[in-house]
Amino acid sequence: MAGTKLPTMLTRRWFPVVMFVAFAAIAWVAMGVSVDLWWHNPAHLTAVPPVFPHRPFLDGWTRWDASWYFDIARSGYSYHGPEVQSSVAFFPGYPLAIRAGGWLIGDEARAAIMVTLACGLGIAVMFFRWCVTRIGFRSAAFALGVLLAYPFSFYLFGAVYGDALFIAAVLGAFLLLEKDQPVLAGIIGIVATATRPVGAAVLVGLVVRVLEREGVLVGSPFARVREVGARLVPSHGRAEDDSVEEPAPPIAWFPRRVDLTRLRARDFGVLLSGLGLVGYMVYLGNRFGQPLAFAKVEGAKGWEQAPGLHTWLKLGLGSRIVHPPYGTLDVALFGQALIALGLLLLVPAVVRRFGWGYGAYALAIVLLPAISTKDFAGMGRYGLAVFPCLAVIGLWLERRPAFAAVYFGVSGVLMLTCLTLYSHSVYLS
Repeated sequence: MAGTKLPTMLTRRWFPVVMFVAFAAIAWVAMGVSVDLWWHNPAHLTAVPPVFPHRPFLDGWTRWDASWYFDIARSGYSYHGPEVQSSVAFFPGYPLAIRAGGWLIGDEARAAIMVTLACGLGIAVMFFRWCVTRIGFRSAAFALGVLLAYPFSFYLFGAVYGDALFIAAVLGAFLLLEKDQPVLAGIIGIVATATRPVGAAVLVGLVVRVLEREGVLVGSPFARVREVGARLVPSHGRAEDDSVEEPAPPIAWFPRRVDLTRLRARDFGVLLSGLGLVGYMVYLGNRFGQPLAFAKVEGAKGWEQAPGLHTWLKLGLGSRIVHPPYGTLDVALFGQALIALGLLLLVPAVVRRFGWGYGAYALAIVLLPAISTKDFAGMGRYGLAVFPCLAVIGLWLERRPAFAAVYFGVSGVLMLTCLTLYSHSVYLS
């Protein structure tokens, strides 16, 4: 019996690795072809000095915010007041990882690409594992396909942006929490909150999930994973081999009562995750006298996203559609607004399937950037972090294979299109 199961276990263990390598290889080939065809344009070389002058297939991954990350990794932070664009807008997690990688291999630019690739692989493995224990192997495979074929998934395959590190830290924190390691989850959460401004959503999700797991929110059907024989089966999902399936329990939208006495001292460890944001604010306060410099500088000329009603209500959206900035396509803004709306509409399904903790995280991770951006630019990239919603989509597609084929085909084409535009320095996200 053990001999017959071993190949299947090995196949499933390596499935997310093979899937990631396959998608990453397609992305790298597309990047090489795209940049090589464009590389001989003298206007490009004048306007955008290449990071890799002799390796265009690498240079294509170093667009837009990459220059900020390289500058921070090499020279540290600068701040010239709220009216001038400066590097304090970018959180330190990813630049620190680039600097560490640069010390190891002697080249920050290559290190940045390698950090993104390594985190992307980790994301594929952790996301798949998280899905398998909740929706079964088949649905998890579809969910992984949703992630890797997502139109902005090229940010996991080498693009010099901090999203891959952020998402890897988020998934690591939640997986550790599900293994009843709240202190370690909080420590990994520090990386998330030190990498992206929306990291506060991680703290929200971890706290709510702890309350749910420990029975503090009395009435939630989403408590600890229970053990059945040798298999771990969620109380609301399938066994890993799909041999056991239980219907998702009805969700109680509000707890019957709150019982804080059920909390253990170690459960407060998830609060450590907020230290990434706190630590960066302390650094900015000591260095520049402005703990919130990262928020203040968002209003600088060229960014124009200062916190306030003008940004929150998207009052300048119309003019940006008529006169798109940075060569951005009008359809890109509409598309990213639709992505934000679609993810929000999936939050109730996340709550029904995975519980209040993941629903709170999904809601926060969508709303925080959607409100703080002036035109929804960036929502496509931020959507990569809403992994519970992607799992719901995978579950839905697994039950509709004919539609799934169309979905993956369209999504894959959009991903390659977005990758090509990104490599040509078209601002998408």
